[in-house]
Amino acid sequence: MKGLNRTRIKMLVTGITFAMVVSGCSSASEDTTAKSGQPVQIQNLKMQPLANEFNLAGTLQASNQTAVSFEANGRILNTTVEVGDQVQKGAVLAQLDTSTYQLELERAETTMEKAKAGISQADASVQSAQASIRTAQSQINSAQSKLQELNDGAKKQEIVQAQNAVTAATNAYNKKKADAARSQSLFQAGAVSLTENENAQLELTNAQKSLSDSQEQLSLLLAGASQEQRSQASAGVDQARAGLESAVATRQQGLASKAQAQASYKDAMAAYEQSALALKKTTLTSPIAGVVIEKKVSDGQLGSSGSEAFTVGNISTLKVLLPVPDSEILSWKKDQKVNISLYNEIRTGSVTQIYPSTNSKTGSINVEVSIPNPELNWKPGQVISAAKSINQNEALLVPVESVISTGNDPYVFKAVNGKAVKTPIKLGKVTNNQFEVLSGLQAGDQIVTQGAGTLFNGDLLGNDVLGKSEESSE
Repeated sequence: MKGLNRTRIKMLVTGITFAMVVSGCSSASEDTTAKSGQPVQIQNLKMQPLANEFNLAGTLQASNQTAVSFEANGRILNTTVEVGDQVQKGAVLAQLDTSTYQLELERAETTMEKAKAGISQADASVQSAQASIRTAQSQINSAQSKLQELNDGAKKQEIVQAQNAVTAATNAYNKKKADAARSQSLFQAGAVSLTENENAQLELTNAQKSLSDSQEQLSLLLAGASQEQRSQASAGVDQARAGLESAVATRQQGLASKAQAQASYKDAMAAYEQSALALKKTTLTSPIAGVVIEKKVSDGQLGSSGSEAFTVGNISTLKVLLPVPDSEILSWKKDQKVNISLYNEIRTGSVTQIYPSTNSKTGSINVEVSIPNPELNWKPGQVISAAKSINQNEALLVPVESVISTGNDPYVFKAVNGKAVKTPIKLGKVTNNQFEVLSGLQAGDQIVTQGAGTLFNGDLLGNDVLGKSEESSE
């Protein structure tokens, strides 16, 4: 019995020593059962891609990360998100007190309305001046026409008409004179009444006046306009021109007032838009879609323009900068596949950028690799290891801690029908704390990954372990 224990201890020490040739940890989950008080862990095997040794390391970053800062000053009324929340582009992150900004906006709006009223008033003044200009121009034309008529004198046709009027008036006067004399004789003889005689005398008087008027009109036409009439007509022209100049000056003043009012309105509108923009900036929104990575503010705190409040990043795709030695950089290409390992989970990323210069301190060259993270279970800040993928060959890989070696005969314990079955295997190279299995196992087998050193062939493992075991990660 003592010899058996010594052999068992020797096997356990040999297995542990063999596992320490590489670093890292297993990808299996911690499904356990009690066997003599010793926990074990079981893993389902599957084919996995082979890659170079994971000899590069880097820190995960969000593929697109930005610091979100306030653009206005004020007290934070409330924040609407917490670290880990997913946000869309434009989503509200925090809200500042808007009372001061709202008051400034209202003042700017009032100033803008006053300036707008000034434009309307000045425009009305210009329109009134335009009407005065038209009236003055009409008055000038009329006065100039009258003066021209006076200067030109009577037309020949007008003189002939006046002469004809005098002749007609003379004939009418002579007739009425004869009629009045006859009526007077008949009245004295008692042949006509007093009324008939008076009407005859009145008609004579009217005919005499018409003759005098026509004679005077003919005389004026023949004599032409007087100097006084010409002076009055000229003064009328000057007065009309003065009215035009006054109306033009009023219009110019109105145009100047309108231009000034328009400038005031433009300034007022700019002030209004600036106030509206300042009010809008009291609402802090996310510039990108992503996850809130960091929150630096709280409700009631004073926020200031330019101060960082949140960090938002897109972690559905992550990136990492790998420091590749400059002697190896020529073997790296854009779009090249890279295997990324985190806690024994392996994902395939792609090279998105190769930096054009070396790091001044290390002499290495950064290679940026993009990594899918659809379940968001890898986080920025985690440290990963990486290896450039040379081929797409697959192999069966087992964690180093699952292998027990006695000399040159390594073996593992398979879980078969709830029992530990000692299974010899042939090993290949070590990749990322995992042995390549050349023979002895196949995909779908279940093996004990932790606690194997405490088992004997045929030991019971328990149905609960088998029921909870997980597949190995890629």
